[in-house]
Amino acid sequence: MKKRISISFIIVCLAALNAAALEYDLSAYLHLVEQHNIDIALAYRELLLSREQVKAARSPLLPGIGAEGSYTRNLQDMPRSTAVASAPDGGPLVYQDVDSNYDNELSIGVGVTQKLFDPAAWTQYRQARKALSLQEQVFEAARQNIRYAAKKLYAQTQLALSALAIREASEEASRALCQSAERKYRAGTVTELDLLMTEVDWKQKAAAVTEARRNAETALLAFRQFAWIPFAEAVVLTENSGQVPALPELRSLDSSLSRRADYRALLLSRELADMGKKAALSSFLPSVSARFSFAYGGMGNDSLTGDSDYTATQLTLGVSIPIFAGGYRLSRARVAQIEQERASLALAKKQSDIESELIGIQLRLNEARERIEAARLIEASARRALALAQTAFTNGLVTQLSVTEAAKRLDEASLGLQSAVCEYRLAYYDWEVASGNVD
Repeated sequence: MKKRISISFIIVCLAALNAAALEYDLSAYLHLVEQHNIDIALAYRELLLSREQVKAARSPLLPGIGAEGSYTRNLQDMPRSTAVASAPDGGPLVYQDVDSNYDNELSIGVGVTQKLFDPAAWTQYRQARKALSLQEQVFEAARQNIRYAAKKLYAQTQLALSALAIREASEEASRALCQSAERKYRAGTVTELDLLMTEVDWKQKAAAVTEARRNAETALLAFRQFAWIPFAEAVVLTENSGQVPALPELRSLDSSLSRRADYRALLLSRELADMGKKAALSSFLPSVSARFSFAYGGMGNDSLTGDSDYTATQLTLGVSIPIFAGGYRLSRARVAQIEQERASLALAKKQSDIESELIGIQLRLNEARERIEAARLIEASARRALALAQTAFTNGLVTQLSVTEAAKRLDEASLGLQSAVCEYRLAYYDWEVASGNVD
């Protein structure tokens, strides 16, 4: 009785676990990956830093405003000997100690500085904006690569689970066949050799199930980790693994290049190198700035101001002309020239690599599509052959070995079909990235 209760409790727990399993189709999994993937979060922080760098580069072009004020309370008078009179006939001067400071001293000043002409600051601001555009493309490329990796991981996990399901079904059928052969052996209708062959086949398929289960668990571990799904959480992949997208249409190379974020990032890198050369040359130009300042001061004994007040207003124009910097500016110009050449070479290499990649992927897609069609025909034939072998065995026309061999060939055909479908999906995802046809 206790054993039955324990078995019932285990069945109820397994049913509750399956009921609590979360279902993920491909779109739901991609959405989860974008929310929780660390690499995307890091790339977004880099984008935020670039935005702040644009604000910092813009600040020298805006007016600088400053204000200053001070108040002094003199706690002690400072007498100074001062000539206050002289004798009528021109005698010596008469000196007297006179207070030389006031009890209260107040001063307030406001200044505004504006750069009227500063090519270096303006070029740096343009560089920061271009760097922001570059970082936006880098972020988009990182996001697309993460989604691309998630799609491939989803397909590979589905393949591992499908292989496990095929192996388990095959092992179950082989076990039933072995039990049937054992009953027939006891009845004397089959030989001991047939019984041993079915038993060996069952053990081999049981070992294959163990290996397939390990592969599936490993794939699910990576599947959960990539999207930060808790390891204890049961998941079910609901995407239709048998449905494959149609062969993509051929596109021009220019269309594919314009759609790729990484290629656009290289284009912006070359433009940034061009700006770097302009920035290096702008260091030879002078800069002009203007400053306006207003100051007010007041001193008094019985009040803050009133006894001795003053105001001051100034307008200053300044010109800074660089003359000699020890060869630093010439070195910057040469470095910028080298950066331009390197960016152009990298862009040409990337274009060649993309063109070669597109041709190779198109060949893979065509081959994978043909493999799928062939695998479907092979599976249908193997399934028909197994049915015929089972009928013939029932009628006593063939041995158990023929049924076992037919079942083995069906398993291989089913696994081959699943592998071909997965290979086509992986190649299609490669084409999406290579052609820039990503969502």
